[in-house]
Amino acid sequence: MAGLKDIKRRIKSVKNTKKITYAMKLVSAAKLKKAQDAVKASREYTDALGQLLSELLAALSTQPDLEHPLTETRPEVKKIRIVVVGGSRGLCGAFNTNINKRVESARRELAAKNPGASIDAVIFGKKPFEYHRNRKIPFSKHYIGLSEDANEWPIEEVCLKLESDFISGEIDEAYILYTQFRSAMSQSVLLEKLLPMDAGLSESGGAELSTGLTLFEPSAEAVFEAILPRILRTKILQAGLDSKASEHGSRMVAMDSATKNAGELVHKLSLKHNKLRQGAITSELLDIIGGAEALN
Repeated sequence: MAGLKDIKRRIKSVKNTKKITYAMKLVSAAKLKKAQDAVKASREYTDALGQLLSELLAALSTQPDLEHPLTETRPEVKKIRIVVVGGSRGLCGAFNTNINKRVESARRELAAKNPGASIDAVIFGKKPFEYHRNRKIPFSKHYIGLSEDANEWPIEEVCLKLESDFISGEIDEAYILYTQFRSAMSQSVLLEKLLPMDAGLSESGGAELSTGLTLFEPSAEAVFEAILPRILRTKILQAGLDSKASEHGSRMVAMDSATKNAGELVHKLSLKHNKLRQGAITSELLDIIGGAEALN
């Protein structure tokens, strides 16, 4: 009977775990819907900025020598900074693990491309911070305890630091590493260049996309000067929104799988419990019958 008690205790424990994972799945599903809406709205804004830049490039096509401090390409890359956007909590499947693996591969790729260059990081999220700290991977700044809404992250602070360090020569290139959201079941970890920015001044595609109906005030040059920093901020914000949506999607899928597995385990344990119980009852009946026959 001790075995029956142990199984009953385990069934109760698994059922309680199933309730928790199911509740976490529902919470993540609700957060995912809100995060998806934020990602969609932000991408529409990003596309609008891209269209505006296209119009600007068409208007400035007669000025091939136009430059901006954030588009300056360095002849030798000595210092690289990676902005790593990750999760703040676990129980989300391979979400954090995939980011950490990509950090390692990205550092190898950049080191091979730029021999001798030093690489540090700016980190959003507790999990990538712990990964960098435990493995003694260099980083210059980290942000933990972040809001669920990436719009409330210190993105302006990070962008101002990136711009000042790039213009002053403290860094020669900057990248962002994040998880791009496609669906709850599909995300991919990307490494994209932030600085120097590619304004596309050498390309001719901008004129083809332009409608030719846009007027820029006070001038196209002034708008060009102002829009590049805005695009930098939009890229980092978009990465934050994508990352949060990916985290919620991964957690929802992971908790759904955990809930199903808990249900299957309860079923198996219940069958085992019933078999042991039936065996115990059968054994007791045989003892009773055997005793009665002995008396006869």
